Amino acid sequence: MTNLKTTPAKRLYRYLLVLPFLLLSLCFTGNAKAVAVSKTVADTTAMKAFEGIYQMKSNQYAHVQITVANKTLLAKVMEGDKQFVLTRKSDLVFETLDGDGDENIPITFVKNPAGEITGASVGDKDEITRVKNYVPVQAVKLTADQLKAYQGKYEFEERKGTFLTITATADGLVLKELWDNKEISFINVADNEFINKEAMFPLKFTKDAAGNVTKVLAFNRDSWDKVKE
Repeated sequence: MTNLKTTPAKRLYRYLLVLPFLLLSLCFTGNAKAVAVSKTVADTTAMKAFEGIYQMKSNQYAHVQITVANKTLLAKVMEGDKQFVLTRKSDLVFETLDGDGDENIPITFVKNPAGEITGASVGDKDEITRVKNYVPVQAVKLTADQLKAYQGKYEFEERKGTFLTITATADGLVLKELWDNKEISFINVADNEFINKEAMFPLKFTKDAAGNVTKVLAFNRDSWDKVKE
């Protein structure tokens, strides 16, 4: 459930700074809980066994590549430049710091009956699944008129009086936070779906029976109603 004490500004700020699979599990619920994990490392599972590409369960467009770096793992968002160090705490449990650098987040990997790493839970909020193939996100070209249908002012459902605007551009959409004037660009990737590629931040629009946009869902969590003007 969304923490009303966490402002929309802080949510967007933290999302753009922190690896998406960590943020979707943490930024909507306020501060992360520090979870105690064992400090004893058992070398049952080879570090190379964790390498691969993982898809976030709550965001189909977000993928993370995990590689071995000395005695740690590096988790890097695909097509982005942000990466996090995962420090081993036990055989299948690793830790990393959140975007503020003041909370440890556990990443607990799981195996299938054959002993292969198949995914991981991030804290107690989200999951990532190991995938064999990765297909980069491709932009879908829309006409100027199609893009203009999404333009408008939107109000946050959970905090009335908090607004953002969405404007059509030659390449997609630009979201502007009216509380701090920050702008975020998006490309179209599917019917009524847009993505900010740097952070794999999704927007999903809803239309009524007449084809008019009525709302947008940000982060797959926060709903914003389009304001009639």
